[in-house]
Amino acid sequence: MKLQREDQVTTTSITPLDGVEKNAPWIAAQRAEEWAGELRVNLIRLVAISVFYAYHLFNFYVRQLPEITPQYHYIVSGIAFAWAASAVVLHRSLIRRVNPPHVKYAAVGWDVFMATSLLLFSDGPRSPFLSLLLLIIATAPLRIHLRLVWVASLLSLLSYGVVCGHSKWIQPDGRVPIQHHVIFALSLGVAGLLAGQSVRQARRFAPEYADRIKFATGLASTEDIPDED
Repeated sequence: MKLQREDQVTTTSITPLDGVEKNAPWIAAQRAEEWAGELRVNLIRLVAISVFYAYHLFNFYVRQLPEITPQYHYIVSGIAFAWAASAVVLHRSLIRRVNPPHVKYAAVGWDVFMATSLLLFSDGPRSPFLSLLLLIIATAPLRIHLRLVWVASLLSLLSYGVVCGHSKWIQPDGRVPIQHHVIFALSLGVAGLLAGQSVRQARRFAPEYADRIKFATGLASTEDIPDED
């Protein structure tokens, strides 16, 4: 009876440790890549804002497109500067290795808010800036965090719903056919599913890669042992 209890205690204590050891490569990889991914996304964000705004200035000052009014130019400039300023503040925090867990959610939320503001002051559902919502979902897997992918996908869908509602009740001139709404909403959903699968594949790859390293190390050490004559 005593021996049976000892066996039960030993089995119970080993099982959680095995689970922790199995997930250790993924936890280590996630912590390292989460910070690196956030830094890369923020640098891409800064470059993208600069390029898009430079193209806007080219259309306003050089091409002098009639649809770009001075009022619209001031609105776009304000959104671009606010977006870029937040990216600079985040960059200064990241280079100091300050990356609390809530930062990635705040960054995605701010991106969606800025993109929604730009869409509301542009052509709404007819605006080419709708692609920004897809780009926001595309940034989520770089943080190697599945929950963030779903948050980015749901916020992008919510943003598109707000834009569609604005075009229906506030700015009827910007309405598009219902099939356009359905197709783009489905595209956002599929983009979220693909982004989530990227994170799941990385999660499967981490322990498999660790097992391959252990196997290769063990094989190399076995080959180093001289054969007995």
